[in-house]
Amino acid sequence: MSKGSNYYGGFFWVALVSFIVPLFVGWKAFDNLKPTTKPTPQLDASGVDHGVWDYLLKSYVSNGLVDYTGMKKDYLFREYVRELGGCDPNSLNSEDDKLALLCNAYNAFVINGVISHKIHDTVDGFEIGGTPFFDLKEHIFAGKTVSLNDIEHEMVRPVFKEPRIHVALVCAARSCPAIRAEAYVGARVRDQLQDQSIQFANNPTYVAYDALAKELKLSKILSWYGGDWDERFPDGGYLAWIGELSTDQAVKDATVKAIEGDVAVKFFEYNWQLNSQADPGAPVAAKKKSGGFGSGSSPDE
Repeated sequence: MSKGSNYYGGFFWVALVSFIVPLFVGWKAFDNLKPTTKPTPQLDASGVDHGVWDYLLKSYVSNGLVDYTGMKKDYLFREYVRELGGCDPNSLNSEDDKLALLCNAYNAFVINGVISHKIHDTVDGFEIGGTPFFDLKEHIFAGKTVSLNDIEHEMVRPVFKEPRIHVALVCAARSCPAIRAEAYVGARVRDQLQDQSIQFANNPTYVAYDALAKELKLSKILSWYGGDWDERFPDGGYLAWIGELSTDQAVKDATVKAIEGDVAVKFFEYNWQLNSQADPGAPVAAKKKSGGFGSGSSPDE
């Protein structure tokens, strides 16, 4: 082979590599962006495919924020809501399966309400005929028309007596606990609730201690629903719960002192701005209302 052909041969391989490497890097980047493979249909005993909901959450939830536009365009979301309408919870084998179904249903119905009513700023103050968003009986679950408050305050809270549902049911506000980017599953639902609790207790958005002011600042959810922790934690309620979960020693010490009355407990202002991946704009504070809401206010007030 001549010297000239060696030169051009080397040039060919350099050019080929220069062409292939960017393609490979781009392909890997695109592959990493793909949320997950669309699931094959697999209905559980109740007639619901939570694998579809898991796919949707992994696809359209990031850092606790929802891509409502993407969710709206995906036909699988409509299919999942339809399945919830015809499901049969009594066919499930365990209470944990029923709890997981209800948590998934609540969160899916909140998102569906935001989408169907074209809400772009906040659900706070949204009404139809004087009926607030969370009291609208517009969601079909197990063949019955229910409101979000029906699910939370009649089907979940009094039945399961599980206070950790308040970090799992998401009311579409930025001050709500971050929506989990996976479906709740009966076999793991208690572990999932515990993980949600740990994330909540260690996020300064919901729990923070101001040593200078001697104030323990907490999510207002704990003000609205604090009594739900009393049975599980008779010596300190939700303060004992936070102290058990927090990895911040200053917070742990503050919860003990707050139980003893030596540290003041204050609550963050609630930001009702929609938990959307779109630009949130200015924060929307909670308003005084005459009706009850979902996990952003309490009918117990």
